[in-house]
Amino acid sequence: CQPQSVTPPVIDPTVPTRSVEHVMGTTQVPLSPERVVVIDTTPLDAALALGIQPVGTIRYGAPPGYLEDAVQDIEVVGEYNQPNLETILRLEPDLILGAKSISERLYPRLSQIAPTVFIQGFGRNWDWKNNFRIFAKALGRAERAEELLADYQQQLLALNTALDPPPENITVSVLSSTPRGLVGSTPKSFSGSILQELGFARNATQGSEDESFVRLSREDLAGPDGDVIFLIHNAAWRNASKEKFMNDRLWSQLEAVQQDAVCEVAGDVWSSGRSLLAAQQILQDIEQCLN
Repeated sequence: CQPQSVTPPVIDPTVPTRSVEHVMGTTQVPLSPERVVVIDTTPLDAALALGIQPVGTIRYGAPPGYLEDAVQDIEVVGEYNQPNLETILRLEPDLILGAKSISERLYPRLSQIAPTVFIQGFGRNWDWKNNFRIFAKALGRAERAEELLADYQQQLLALNTALDPPPENITVSVLSSTPRGLVGSTPKSFSGSILQELGFARNATQGSEDESFVRLSREDLAGPDGDVIFLIHNAAWRNASKEKFMNDRLWSQLEAVQQDAVCEVAGDVWSSGRSLLAAQQILQDIEQCLN
C-alpha cells in the first residue's frame, strides 16, 4: 500500500444502487457493476464463476493456475496484501471486493475510491458458500449464485455416489509440507470442509474441530497417515520443503506411501482458492485420484 494520498472520485448520485450487508457494515453498490477490482483470490474466483471479468486483481506470486487463461488479461494491482491504491484508482472501479482478514486496514481508503465489500475471512469454518453469496449479491448475480451452488451440490452428490469404496470407509489425510514444517488440514479448512461434505473419515490428529490446521511432528507417524494422502504443494515454495519431506525415511513408513496412495494437489486450489471454481476443481482432483 503506497503512502501517498488518494483523491476519491466523484460518485454519480444518479446511478441506481442496492444495499449489501457485509462484515464491515452496509454498502451501497451499483446495480450492475462494470469495473470490478478484487484484492484477494476468493473474490477473483467468485467473479469469474459468475461470468464477470474483473479489471484488476491482486496476485500471490503467480496467477492461480486452475483459473488458466481467464486471468491473463486482468491488470495486476499489487502483490499479496499490498495493493497499489493509485493503480486501483486509475482503473476507475465501480466496485472493490476483498477480505477483512487480509485488508482490514485498507478498507477506509479503498472505500474512498469505490464502494467496497469485504467478507470476514479465508473461506474456512464452512463459510465459503456464504462468502460466495455476499460477493454475488454485490455483483448483481445472486440468483445465478444459487443456481451454481445447486449445481455444485449435485456434483458433490454424484461423486459421493460414484466412489467405491464409499467415502465413509476411506480415511484421508491432507498435508502441506511448508518451509515451517508439516501441516495437516482439518475439516474446518477450505478443502477439509469439502472432504467432510463428501463423508470421508479423518484420522484423530486431523479431525480437530477447533482449528483449520494442525502442525505435525515428524516423529508422529499417525498424524500424517491415512488410506489416501492429499499432498498440497505450493509452487512458491520451490520444491525444497516437499523434497526434504519425501526424502525423509519416515515418509516411506507411512501406510499410504507404501500403498502408493499419495495424490499431489495444487495449493492455489486446495488452500488459496476458497470459492466455487476451486471447490469444483477439488471434486475433480478427488475423482481423478481415487479412480
